[in-house]
Amino acid sequence: MMIHLKRNWVAKLLSILAAIVMWFFIMRDQNPVMEVTYNVPIQVQNLESNYIIEDAPASARVVLSGPRDTIITMKADVLKAYIDASGVKPGQNNVTITFTPPAGMTLVEVKPDNITINVDEYAERKLPVEIVPLGKFSDDVALKSVTIVPKEVTVSGRKQQVNAAAKVVMKVNLTGQTKNFSSVGALEAWDNSGNVLDVHVNPAQGQAQYELNLLRKDKAVPINVPTTGTVADGYEVKSITQSPSQLTITGREEIVDSVNEIQTEPIDISSVNTPIQGTYNLVLPNGISSNVSTVRIKIDVQKKENT
Repeated sequence: MMIHLKRNWVAKLLSILAAIVMWFFIMRDQNPVMEVTYNVPIQVQNLESNYIIEDAPASARVVLSGPRDTIITMKADVLKAYIDASGVKPGQNNVTITFTPPAGMTLVEVKPDNITINVDEYAERKLPVEIVPLGKFSDDVALKSVTIVPKEVTVSGRKQQVNAAAKVVMKVNLTGQTKNFSSVGALEAWDNSGNVLDVHVNPAQGQAQYELNLLRKDKAVPINVPTTGTVADGYEVKSITQSPSQLTITGREEIVDSVNEIQTEPIDISSVNTPIQGTYNLVLPNGISSNVSTVRIKIDVQKKENT
């Protein structure tokens, strides 16, 4: 009886083991182990605030293995590789890229797993912004004022590069500009030789507001004929005509803008009882010129009609 029970127990145990093995193979077929490759961003940890790292790769190639279901449900954007920079010093440093796989996954490899990084001291300075003009204004345009925003920026980065910065510049094209204008452009840090430095400029853009004066502006204005005195009793001025009726004046912008008409020399019509006509001089304000200096004028004087 005992032998029979022992044999039954062994048979049952073998059956259970066989079932486990069969389940394993079935699950392996239904949820097989797979390998997958990711480009994982590299984060720098424990870097002292007065240091800056150059030439560090932005990402590492990470190969993971795990069940298909785990791989499918895993979010790749949570994967991160790390560099421990707690012991680095200025100069070249060899560091290890570390990666911890998510639960249920196995790390196969990380490439690269060791890299050489350049470490420099971090520095920052404040520098004023200057304009570098491209081209020039035409001869009849003068600069009235220029306003730069911001007037001062912060330059930061490697100490050697920051210390070499002589100025921060913004390029502005002046060619063809005749009116007030605004220009927006990138800000660059230059050394004394005009070389662009590899530093961070904050803010990265500037704005220049230009106010211009035209040294020579043309404008068409009407001609006005002033008179003095009064015509003879019983007579009246019916009309005043001039040829030309308008002319083009030239001068500095602010002067030209203030002139709305040009007058002739005054014409005396005292006691006149007949039409007047003749050539009269124009009176040009200071700073104004014109290719017309005289004008032909006719004043029609007639006897008043009885009413």
